Amino acid sequence: MKKLDRKLFGDVCCWFKTFISIIVFLLAVAVAVFPFFIYYLTRSIPKLSSELTHRLPTTIIPSNYRLYIDSSQLEQFVFHGTVDIDIQINKIVNEIILNSFDLNITGVKYHQNDTDLFSYGTVEYDNVYEQIRLKFSHRINIGHGRVYLSFKGRINDQLHGFYRTKNHEHIGACTQFEAAYARRAFPCFDEPSFKANFSITIRAPKHLTTLCNMPIKSKHADDNNTYTYEFDSTPIMSTYLVAYVIGHYDYVETRDSDNVLIRVYTPIGKKEQGLFALTTAAKILPFYAEYFGIKYPLSKLDMIAIADFGSGAMENWGLITYRETYLLVDTHISTQKTRQEVALVVAHELAHQWFGNLVTMEWWNDLWLNEDNFASWIEFLAVDHVYPEYDIWTQFVSDTLATCMIPDALQSSHPIEVSIRKPSEIDEIFDDITYGKGSSVIRLLHAYIGNEAFRRGLSNYLAEYAYKNTITDNLWFHLSKASNRTHLSDVLSTWTKQIGYPLLMVNQEQRGNDRLLTIEQTRFLADGTRDDSLKWKIPINICTKSNPNSSVFQLYLNGEKKQEFLLKQVPDTEWIKLNLFSVGIYRVHYPQSMLEALTPGIQNHTLSPQDRFNIQTDVYALARAGHLGYVDYLKLLRYAYKYEDNLTVWKSIIRQLTELSSIFEYAQLNNTKILYQSYVCDLLSNIYNKIGWDALPNEDSQIPMLRSLILIYMGINAYDQTRIEAHKRFENFSMQNNDYHLINPNIRAAIYLTVAKTGNQQTFDQLKSLYLKADTQEERIRLLTALCRFDDEYFQRQALIFIWNTTAVRKQDHLTGFASLAQHNRQGCEMCWTYMQNNWNKIESIYGRHDSHLVHFIETVPGLFISKERAEEVQKFYANYPNPYLERSVKKVLEQIRIRRLVLERHELSINEFLNVQ
Repeated sequence: MKKLDRKLFGDVCCWFKTFISIIVFLLAVAVAVFPFFIYYLTRSIPKLSSELTHRLPTTIIPSNYRLYIDSSQLEQFVFHGTVDIDIQINKIVNEIILNSFDLNITGVKYHQNDTDLFSYGTVEYDNVYEQIRLKFSHRINIGHGRVYLSFKGRINDQLHGFYRTKNHEHIGACTQFEAAYARRAFPCFDEPSFKANFSITIRAPKHLTTLCNMPIKSKHADDNNTYTYEFDSTPIMSTYLVAYVIGHYDYVETRDSDNVLIRVYTPIGKKEQGLFALTTAAKILPFYAEYFGIKYPLSKLDMIAIADFGSGAMENWGLITYRETYLLVDTHISTQKTRQEVALVVAHELAHQWFGNLVTMEWWNDLWLNEDNFASWIEFLAVDHVYPEYDIWTQFVSDTLATCMIPDALQSSHPIEVSIRKPSEIDEIFDDITYGKGSSVIRLLHAYIGNEAFRRGLSNYLAEYAYKNTITDNLWFHLSKASNRTHLSDVLSTWTKQIGYPLLMVNQEQRGNDRLLTIEQTRFLADGTRDDSLKWKIPINICTKSNPNSSVFQLYLNGEKKQEFLLKQVPDTEWIKLNLFSVGIYRVHYPQSMLEALTPGIQNHTLSPQDRFNIQTDVYALARAGHLGYVDYLKLLRYAYKYEDNLTVWKSIIRQLTELSSIFEYAQLNNTKILYQSYVCDLLSNIYNKIGWDALPNEDSQIPMLRSLILIYMGINAYDQTRIEAHKRFENFSMQNNDYHLINPNIRAAIYLTVAKTGNQQTFDQLKSLYLKADTQEERIRLLTALCRFDDEYFQRQALIFIWNTTAVRKQDHLTGFASLAQHNRQGCEMCWTYMQNNWNKIESIYGRHDSHLVHFIETVPGLFISKERAEEVQKFYANYPNPYLERSVKKVLEQIRIRRLVLERHELSINEFLNVQ
């Protein structure tokens, strides 16, 4: 070996040893780290999986369903059926994936259109994602074909899918398919973008009424006292709009001015209770046809009252289903409030026949606009057209705008537009923020671009996307084009894509005959913390003392934190007010001098009801957040609102006073609650004496609702005159064999609630007897609420037992009674919370783990607490009963508890001192 070779060999050995050392070191590190790597990887897999949407593939598109449902064994709560689905294959596949859940698939075959052969398949069930995979022995080629499926299922008892109903002893069945429950009734492509035609045939008992989306095409008698009904084919539509109902019903009918046959189906013997809704629909349907520029697409419209119904109503095309209280009006029992609610709900569902049914969102992300929030806005437009005496737009600000601004001020809020990964998340985010804020954004948009441009843009949008799917940006495009405002999408996105809303801090400086206005924006948060990370683009309309009902100045805050505006020709004798008619979705913090200048406009009603509403509700919110003192709010009410007479304003004031009263259930000073009740009765004394107990000749339609509101609140606050009069009228009613004609329906709730508050066993038994005998659901709800409003713990416990009596109380009404008891006082709330903790599995089994009732149970009961200890109990409760569906609600409740505690800590002493010197 040569010397050079030795050197090279030595170098190689050295490198080799180094290499081996490095490898050994890396292996040692790998051995040490690998278990941790695997641990974190496996922990992340479920998280990654949960973020997947698991949408159906678009390689297979359905075009037509031939659906057969056999419900002849209705009373055994079972059904079976077949569905033949025409599909288009866009890519060679060896399986067909579609949705199915809680169904037993008993047969599968496939036929390719260009062959004579049938392929028989097998089924793989994926219950996690509610899908089935139809497996075939050979691949399926591109082209058209038909899938044949047979299946069996149960008519369930959970208020969705194909479920059972019961009215007295009459058994029936009904469907509720939104958002993703059609898959529980028949295998289908259960996503809104997979639109198709549906030809439906149903076999049902002869003695029952059987309805579907379309008119009956034919029927023939079968064995075992059944009929088979074949219905006309539907227009192209999404699966969640399919509907069928089987049961005992009467109906009334009419035709609208476009010759559409309209029927209202009611329980047997109550068809006259459908007349109000029938008349309302017959006026609103052609109004929409004209407004949208498109005729109602079907030949008939059925509206039906369902005994057991989880939501308020459902817009199934041609067969709208309703909870009884939102469709039926009894001329002897129903209140003016019920008439108004029925009109609004009917208008809402009819709007969906175009906006949602004719034109449908591509995916649930856009549901906020394409469906419920647009409908929640235009329902007011329609009712105002049909019943202008209702002054319904004024009530919008207290019933819709105000209800969304409270939760939207929480850290746990969410934007209107939320990414939805799977349909089960829809109910989680469809709350007051999504509904109320969404429709308020539409109202803001309508005011911003004007009615004619808004209407023209809508009409063009509907015409372009009729029988198709769409996204929000397509609507913005048409509205921008119609209004010639290219920046519209930029403005609206700050309201729909951002969480929360702004607080505008205002200052002014007089400069000769002009006014320099400085506006600074920040996010408004209910806990008083500051967040300057978000900015909004804000149209601002300003009125003045000389022109209190006109937009004198139109300002635009262009996403800047702070801007100055010089208002010309505004002398120092003029007050100015931002947010004319409360169209904007923001709070305004005025300096004390500007607020005091507005007080005469409130007192003499120069300012509109919407503006009087707006001023006091902003002051309340600022006090709640710690920016002002609550004493400032209580003083404002006493000095500016003592002679208020408008329903909308009083609804807002009483809602806020009620919240403060519930906080004082936990007062540290013994006399705070009593002093507060005295203040409230004094504040309401003028309007109480003005409207009295009995209807006056020719009073407008808002007065009965205002009378009920004031009487109830005076009774709740133990006003002696109210208590004495309520007991006298109730005793007279009892002595006359409970003759309902003796009590005007508009004051019935006030009487029931007032006598219940201090009632005894006889009172409880009387109210319970009236409940069991009541012939309308509206009256039952009034009485159930009263049964839960006794001060005495003994009767509260009786009420709690009765609430969960499944024979006497309908499933959807357990929550109504439960919430009433929890909201009555601290004792009732704690009783309900204990029940929830001990019976949550039972409650979940009644409604299902992804039902919106669960959200309301969580948000209604523990959300009334104040202490840190109760907050810890809520956290422990969620740890014991984890459910991702409720995570947002639990966060909201914990935040509410903290804010309520801050209010008590910050303000009780000053409020007590203020009330003590009055």
